[in-house]
Amino acid sequence: MVNTIKCKKCGAEIEVSEALTHQIEEQVLASLKTQHAKELAAAKSEATEQLKEQNRKILAEMADMEKARRELADKMDRQELEYQKKLGEELSKIKDQAGKLAQEKAQTQISEYEKQIEDYKKSLAEAQYKLSQQSQQLQGEILELDLEKSLREAFANDDIEPVGKGIQGADIIHKVKGQSGRLAGVILWETKDAKWTPSWLPKLREDGRKAEATAVVLVSKNLPEDIKNFQIIEGVLVTSLAFALPLASLLRRSLLQIAVAKYTAQQGSEKLQDLYEYLQSESFRHRFESFAEGVRGLHEDMESEKRSMERVWKRREVQIKRVSLNISR
Repeated sequence: MVNTIKCKKCGAEIEVSEALTHQIEEQVLASLKTQHAKELAAAKSEATEQLKEQNRKILAEMADMEKARRELADKMDRQELEYQKKLGEELSKIKDQAGKLAQEKAQTQISEYEKQIEDYKKSLAEAQYKLSQQSQQLQGEILELDLEKSLREAFANDDIEPVGKGIQGADIIHKVKGQSGRLAGVILWETKDAKWTPSWLPKLREDGRKAEATAVVLVSKNLPEDIKNFQIIEGVLVTSLAFALPLASLLRRSLLQIAVAKYTAQQGSEKLQDLYEYLQSESFRHRFESFAEGVRGLHEDMESEKRSMERVWKRREVQIKRVSLNISR
């Protein structure tokens, strides 16, 4: 006789062996769901921590830049005060002498004094210009170092080297290499912190030809209004720092694919033309915009959480003040 049991849910008679199998399947499914939920929570937590760490680094770099800017401004103010003091002293001396000398001689000295004032003004303007240039250079170097560090961390197998100071050319030479260490292509990177100007592009193209670069990328803090993520302008890929790594990832993947194709007897010049056409295609733009939307989404989530926490802190601050007032009464 076959042993059966009655299902509590449907009322059907089920053999004992089938009931055990069904129970085991339900237990396995429940275990898999629990494990999947834990993995999703861990991945979300890790992504949140990475974003927080990036935010901390950016805030620290911004604080350093603001400190350097304030120091430069203080130095300029001190120099201007010193110049004004010296000018005042010279003016006082000349006026005293003018009262003792004849009008003609006094007029000559006043003319000389006016010339000195103009000379001092020119010297002050030159000093202010030099300090301003030093400030812009400092900010540009910070942007370059930030990009170089990000590229090194993201693409450890590639050769990423800065262009030495005093050498004409771009900022970073990025040699893309495959798993075997074979060179697949060269990306030339240039960073700009100044106001956008189209005159950068011809020089950067020439730098790319001299370096025999496969692709040339300009990363700028100040982009034309019509550029949202990236755009090819006169043969140069133009983007912002926020989208530099996603663009680098897609460029690198394309160069590696082309390198593989070259070893199947395809000619290099044809493949470089294919790369240029691919970079201008809707397919490449869609893939890049997908990367960009992911980055933007994470940033918006982080900002939303930040605003939420700020509201909580503000409410608690109000509550603490109310409690303090009640205690003082």
